[in-house]
Amino acid sequence: MALRLFSSISVETTLASSINSSVTSMTVASGTANTLLGGVTMVANSQFTVAIDPDTINEEIVFITAGPSGSTFTITRGQAGSSAIAHSTGASVKHVLTSDDLNAFEAGVESSAGGTISSLLLMGG
Repeated sequence: MALRLFSSISVETTLASSINSSVTSMTVASGTANTLLGGVTMVANSQFTVAIDPDTINEEIVFITAGPSGSTFTITRGQAGSSAIAHSTGASVKHVLTSDDLNAFEAGVESSAGGTISSLLLMGG
């Protein structure tokens, strides 16, 4: 399982160029890659969750898995129940928290604590 990375100071940006439904990289507006990551450094086997076209009918959840190289990130498309679709130049890109992220958190807590979240809460653990 990949290490999920999060930031409370990530800054929304835009796509610098359009992407079709099959590419595995995206380029964001010049000078905004590091602010999108909000101080997070990508490491091997990690992911940072973002939405392209958030809060629209075209919303797609992608995992950033490497980068940035300049303003370009390697991405895994169509995550958290979304589908890989085309996005236009200027589409919004922002860091989000999804139910997949919360499920991974819950599984990690349960694994390390040896119980379910509900039983741990009942025990005061």
